[in-house]
Amino acid sequence: MWVLPLLLVLSACAAAPLAPVQGPVVSPSAAATSGAIGAAQLWGGVIVEVRNLEDSTWIEVVSYPLHRQQPLTGGMTNGRFLLRAPGFLDPLDHRVGRLLTARGRISGFEDGRIGEVAYRFPVLSAEEIHLWPDSAAGAARGWGGVRFGIGIGIGL
Repeated sequence: MWVLPLLLVLSACAAAPLAPVQGPVVSPSAAATSGAIGAAQLWGGVIVEVRNLEDSTWIEVVSYPLHRQQPLTGGMTNGRFLLRAPGFLDPLDHRVGRLLTARGRISGFEDGRIGEVAYRFPVLSAEEIHLWPDSAAGAARGWGGVRFGIGIGIGL
């Protein structure tokens, strides 16, 4: 009797936050060499810089593979990309180190630098952005969301 409500709750938790994209999804590093302007993409990763301009916000993101649309930060990166969003996005909400997933189209490329190295950033024009809760960072590294322990606590 209690199984059906539990399954409904669990299936609601598994819902993807963003609409899926049609067509092939490539990594940002592959997009930088293929020149796939106009292609719809679903990319995610860790915010490393936020720049607010007069009419838009640019976010530099270190890209990671996605699992159920959440970036998995425990392995190798997929390169970097610039996310261009219209209007103002508060840097406190979109802070460095926060995980995000974005859906949009590749609108071009920007030449920049990572330290002393020249880098070609694909630009994703955002149609949707999902910020993951800070607790998602641990789960994205493979720590999981369930913890179990047995022990005795002694307070002095």
